[in-house]
Amino acid sequence: MAKSKSVAKAAPKKENALATKKSGSPYQLDPAQVERAAKGLITHMKKHAQEKEEKADKKNLAADEDDAADQDQAIFLTVTTKEQVHDTSRLKPAKLPLPHPIIGSDVRICIFTKDPQRAYKDLIYESSEFPAALRTKVARVIGVDKLKKKWKSFETKRQLLAEYDVFLVDDRVTKIVAEALGKTFYGTKSKRPIPVRLTAGAFVDKSKKDDKKKQENVVGTAAGVAKEIEAALSATYVSMSASTNTSIKVGKLSMTPAQLKENIEAVVGAVVEKHIEHKWRNVRGLYIKGPTTKALPIWVHEEMWVGDDKVLDAEPTRVITDDSKKGEKRKKWEEWEEEMLDDEELEEKRERRKAKKSKKDPEQAKARSISKDKRSKLKQEALSSVQTPLIAG
Repeated sequence: MAKSKSVAKAAPKKENALATKKSGSPYQLDPAQVERAAKGLITHMKKHAQEKEEKADKKNLAADEDDAADQDQAIFLTVTTKEQVHDTSRLKPAKLPLPHPIIGSDVRICIFTKDPQRAYKDLIYESSEFPAALRTKVARVIGVDKLKKKWKSFETKRQLLAEYDVFLVDDRVTKIVAEALGKTFYGTKSKRPIPVRLTAGAFVDKSKKDDKKKQENVVGTAAGVAKEIEAALSATYVSMSASTNTSIKVGKLSMTPAQLKENIEAVVGAVVEKHIEHKWRNVRGLYIKGPTTKALPIWVHEEMWVGDDKVLDAEPTRVITDDSKKGEKRKKWEEWEEEMLDDEELEEKRERRKAKKSKKDPEQAKARSISKDKRSKLKQEALSSVQTPLIAG
């Protein structure tokens, strides 16, 4: 039920330890609360991982790989809003820079590029300006035409997905790559290709409209493309779904509570200011959690509405609707139900219905009921009143 404005204004405002304000507005995080929650979550996750390792009696290669992954589990920030938010470009997730990168230094990267792919291979593997440390991470470069020809079936797409840790895509062909890879890559957010600008560093003269095709085939410089890739690896990404709940990867278990706190503050500041309508007024709560843990609150607000226009002055009146159609549907249902019953059950149901009606209006039921003696008396009176004999002599 909606809360009235008079009640909302009269109620004394309680100090919420998880929701703090700057002087006036807007709201802000409490750094101490964020660090306490980060420390508690990391301690709990490490304790759980240690207990799991101690309980394991036997270890095989597959279990070792799983345990290694569990030792550095992801930590997520959950943002709940009062009203739904919408992301107009779901295939191009928003990039949120992080002070402490989540992606490790030993990752294998696959890049989907605009054709011709040879230009980008030469840029990465042949150019001396491209950093050698970053070159070792880029394991494969695939053009659009090759992607469509070689990775058609579901099995080949699954193999490609499992072979590399991070996938990057030229932002000019994001939609084409998404259609080619389908739900295998874009059904989840774990390894969804990250859009990067592979024209970085190149000069494009936008005033020449007649040479548009040439502008589309521009290849960036080695230094510019390397900078774009490094920025992509040191950021996290968010795709705001059409709901009131969004999850964003903000850290990993190997981080310290202070590092996790700094990542959370950076992500919250960027998300609230750039990707949520009405900004802090639309935020209901902020939580952090692991893949299998419960969510720990770091910021919660008591108000359930964004603005005062959402609060009604009085309780809404119910609209009276026409129940004639509802009665017809109920009658048809009862007829169908009676057809399914046998004779005894049908007779019992009718008796119950009669008893229910008589209970509702006993005087009317009494007036309708006639005793057996009175019925025979009325019959005799009716016969005697007939003057003409029934059988002619």
